[in-house]
Amino acid sequence: MSDDKSLDILGTKPLAKAVEKITDKSVDGIGAFFSAICMPAAAEFGLLLKDKVASFRKENLEAIANKAEEKIQHQKIEPTGDANPLLLRQIIEDASWTDDANMQSMWAGLLAVASSKRAAADDSIIYTDTLKRLTPFQARLINQIYSDPRCCSVKPPLGLHPESVFYPKNKLIYTAVDVLKQFPGDLSDIVPIADSTHEKILSDKESHGIAISRFRPQIEGLVTLGLIYEVHFLEQGREGVYVFPCLKGLDFYMRCLGYSVYPLEAFIVTQQHWCQLKGIDPFTYLNI
Repeated sequence: MSDDKSLDILGTKPLAKAVEKITDKSVDGIGAFFSAICMPAAAEFGLLLKDKVASFRKENLEAIANKAEEKIQHQKIEPTGDANPLLLRQIIEDASWTDDANMQSMWAGLLAVASSKRAAADDSIIYTDTLKRLTPFQARLINQIYSDPRCCSVKPPLGLHPESVFYPKNKLIYTAVDVLKQFPGDLSDIVPIADSTHEKILSDKESHGIAISRFRPQIEGLVTLGLIYEVHFLEQGREGVYVFPCLKGLDFYMRCLGYSVYPLEAFIVTQQHWCQLKGIDPFTYLNI
């Protein structure tokens, strides 16, 4: 584990000096980082980290704090010290249990957004309950969907359906392999195919129907959580999924990146700009 200096956002700002006085140097770099985001609860966070967070969870919190600092610095966010303490409590109590790097990055995004102003932190609280319910597979699938150039193949205004679904011109259809690759482990450990291997499951089209069905509850769970509007499972030699995105899912994805952009149409335009910088046309992009 790195030392306190690894979180150097706390050593370069006047805010950091204030936090250091408040905590009387009684907390390590992790505690100081959280205290800088929420100054009123500085001492309490220090005590909580020292007395109740075991080594495994502390290492996870350090990873989240470091990732959040990177997002804060990249986006030139100035922490105000006024984040809602409920958000930080959720991070310490729930996020500290995950050692999945992708999910740690998503928790870090919520922290980065929350560090700038109280209203943003209050909005981020809405998604802590959602994020803690996701499996690593679901989290990766959400990132795949909303980072897909095809997802922003819409022309604002979005013309919202009452359920906030929006319809990209370039359909979000994923092959079985696209979906199965989001599982962050060995597929043969969980897909019920005898004498199979991870590589064989991915390459054998005859296995795709069984493999996709193994993940069906998790994929449908994203609909239940409101992170995608609807999903159709393709069959008869075309195994895969057809996904309909929604604004809640887009907002969730955006915040987990560390962005708070409104109206959401503005984020769609931002995504289109990112695609343009990469020489990608979202309206003709092929997911190959």
